[in-house]
Amino acid sequence: MPLCLRTQIFPLIRVNPASNRKKCRALVRQKTKALLVSLWFLGCEAHAQSFAVNTKAARFVTDVVMNDFHTAQAGGGYVFSYDSHETEASLSNKLGRWFSGTDPQALVMEAAEKQVLFGFYWAASMMPASSPCFHDIGDPACGEDLSKWMAREIDDDPRFIRAYESARKPLGLPPLERTAH
Repeated sequence: MPLCLRTQIFPLIRVNPASNRKKCRALVRQKTKALLVSLWFLGCEAHAQSFAVNTKAARFVTDVVMNDFHTAQAGGGYVFSYDSHETEASLSNKLGRWFSGTDPQALVMEAAEKQVLFGFYWAASMMPASSPCFHDIGDPACGEDLSKWMAREIDDDPRFIRAYESARKPLGLPPLERTAH
């Protein structure tokens, strides 16, 4: 807007261009500082998200693995691979060390098997405490509850992605391959 037009429209408002530049710079500095502080907090929050085991979910996964292990020992079909000298006690101990997040190599399984175990773990961590899965993994209602959360995992639920990424290093998980939707 030309100066003469501004003085006609706003005759009572006195403008000091030097003062306005200082105020504008100060405002920009304040907004920049606020933005940097916000980014710092977000970065700290994202970095602070580390793996902390959900004991109820870990027990559920241990039950799943033990059930599979017993089926394998009985000569039936099984999902996970086991050492030929594995015992129930040694496997339980390995699962406990693995879930501690301090020994990612405690479980001698393929990366894909560990990924499946984490999928079970995440689903169990999302289920309500009253889920039938925490009482009897063979209960059909458990299958319904579990499949609901496993479907969300497959659909790349952001909560699953965050949990997986925070557990990736402590549990020795492979990079997550996201599906295209």
